[in-house]
Amino acid sequence: MSLLKNKLRLMIPRLAAEANQLKDSEARSRWMKLRFIALSLKSVTQACSVAGCSVDYFNKWGKRLVKGKRLKSLLSQSRKPYRSPSKTKPRIEKKVLKIRRVEPYLGPDRISMEMEDLYDLEVPPSTVFAILRRALVVGKKIASRLTKRHMKRYRRPWPGYLQMDFKYVPFMVEGKQFYQLSCVDHHSSWRFIRSYRNKNQQCVLQFLRELKLSCPFEIIEIQTDNDTAFTDKFSSTIGVTGTHEVDIWCRENDIIHRLIPVGVKELNGKVENTHKQDDREFFSMGSFKTYEALALNTKGYGDRWNTKRKTRALGYRTPNQVLAAAQVRALALMQFLRTDKNKTAYSLNSQGDAQVRIPKPAKRPKKKIKTRKPTAVETYLKYVEWDEAKKKLLALLTYPSMSQNFSDNPIIARPRSRLLFRQFRQNQ
Repeated sequence: MSLLKNKLRLMIPRLAAEANQLKDSEARSRWMKLRFIALSLKSVTQACSVAGCSVDYFNKWGKRLVKGKRLKSLLSQSRKPYRSPSKTKPRIEKKVLKIRRVEPYLGPDRISMEMEDLYDLEVPPSTVFAILRRALVVGKKIASRLTKRHMKRYRRPWPGYLQMDFKYVPFMVEGKQFYQLSCVDHHSSWRFIRSYRNKNQQCVLQFLRELKLSCPFEIIEIQTDNDTAFTDKFSSTIGVTGTHEVDIWCRENDIIHRLIPVGVKELNGKVENTHKQDDREFFSMGSFKTYEALALNTKGYGDRWNTKRKTRALGYRTPNQVLAAAQVRALALMQFLRTDKNKTAYSLNSQGDAQVRIPKPAKRPKKKIKTRKPTAVETYLKYVEWDEAKKKLLALLTYPSMSQNFSDNPIIARPRSRLLFRQFRQNQ
């Protein structure tokens, strides 16, 4: 008998009480196999084949049980290596967690860019995500607490289409409720943000005047919801009258004022989505004791958004960089329109796309229609110039010779038709 098998047979009675309290399924399965092999009258090899395991399996777990003398030694141990040469260095992990702690709204992509800008270290976003996940900073439970994502919308191919909306400041300042009015460009995500004490038409007009002076591009359209600060659609009895101060200002500055349908905030989702980012990146960083501090920090946050905030949606560029690229495309398009050798006519649609108007080609002379070669019967009729009655009669006479349906035997049909044709010619 094997020495290991003999030792296990002596240990089994002492471990029976502990085995009844063993809850781990893997350790219990190993215990049952070891006990079966130890108590079996067969050899170790034969008993292992019956138990469904190998001899090496028996030797491995049997020696571990004899050495530990407790069933806890049958539990699976960690397979973590003692050392990992390719593991990220602790100093890099500390810097990643420091950036996340200072700006808790940053994701792996933006932290990766910050590491390259601040420390000149190339850390892939996947590595950053693994570091944050090990530190229990990101995960499914944390992601579920975030606000719902808006529906994905298209992006305008040209700057100048703005969305404007009010937002409540999420905490009281000086014991009062203040408001934030923001406007975002649909193409570049360029923003203009200001804070106000009230939410009325005078604040909106002041905001629009500052917006026109600060905006680096021509404003084509401003889209808003149906708030009374933006329109009189529901405050008047006849709907939009055109006498609202915002409508008058837009008309004087040759700007389109578009209203979204009631209850469809997704159409204004560009500015609505920025409100979520404001909560995470601005208001969550600390409260403000005075209105002046709130207004000053709001301006600084807006400047930082346009000059330093890089996002994946913009190709890891800032809004100002996207606007610069749009201006380059506009200049290139104008130069192309001037130097077009083919003199093709172009026009721009409402979205800024160039549309080609192809001129109509000159009328070409009509081609002569090729006529088919006339048959022998048609040539003969044209030669003799018979009238319609004679043509019909000739068709009846010549049809049997051209079709086998006149008679089952075509050899009989052809001589008969020729005979009739001769008689017809003699009568003429």
